[in-house]
Amino acid sequence: MRIKVLVPIFLILILIGGGIFYWYFLAPPATFPDQEEIKAVFSDSYNKVDIAEIQDTIFLDEKHVHIPFITEDESYGISFWEWQKHEWQLSSFSTGSMPLIWKIDANDPSSHYILWNFHPENDLKYLSFFLIKERGFSVSDGKHQYDPGIQMDYREKVGEKSYGYSSIPSDWQEFIQAEINRMEEMKPNGLFADFFPPAQYYFGWQSTSTDGNNEYPSYPNTNGFGSGGSSTEYLRFLSEDEIFIR
Repeated sequence: MRIKVLVPIFLILILIGGGIFYWYFLAPPATFPDQEEIKAVFSDSYNKVDIAEIQDTIFLDEKHVHIPFITEDESYGISFWEWQKHEWQLSSFSTGSMPLIWKIDANDPSSHYILWNFHPENDLKYLSFFLIKERGFSVSDGKHQYDPGIQMDYREKVGEKSYGYSSIPSDWQEFIQAEINRMEEMKPNGLFADFFPPAQYYFGWQSTSTDGNNEYPSYPNTNGFGSGGSSTEYLRFLSEDEIFIR
């Protein structure tokens, strides 16, 4: 008799637990917050950013949104919003004059986007982006290995808008996926596998203004900052002598 009573109770608990799990982790995204709600998140006691203008709302997919913005002190910023735990969360933002790469899924290069937002006074014509792996030489168990240097690049027009974004090109995706696979194969099995170093390549950028200037576009001269735990990475600004292939 006791078992007959416990079984339906157990099933009810499973259904309740499953419903909570679905609601918390699997439910489709709710309507994205309006501009006043977005500004309120930025200006709260944690972020402390006063927004003058929300420039756009760009859905990279149904759960990841890019919001470019302008602050009260004329900094041009980028922010990353994610649908997590049944709410839209500001996962990361930056007001620095530098592009970022957002790796929505670190193990899926097709989900990697480069995003930027520069003050119009910089008068930029286009941005050039680079993926660079420097050449290297190593010896392991008496075996010598030489890794040639690799550089890939592509160019994006800035256009009339101060902000923009692009997914990384297919050849970048193929290279990064190959590096991910190679590093996974090299990882030791056991306790210290998580401490194995990541693939040794990095992302860089250059800008070119309408008058042909390639210097760092630093207008306005304010210190940028960022916050949050999203999978983002700043690109390294490259001087002419750091670019070894044309």
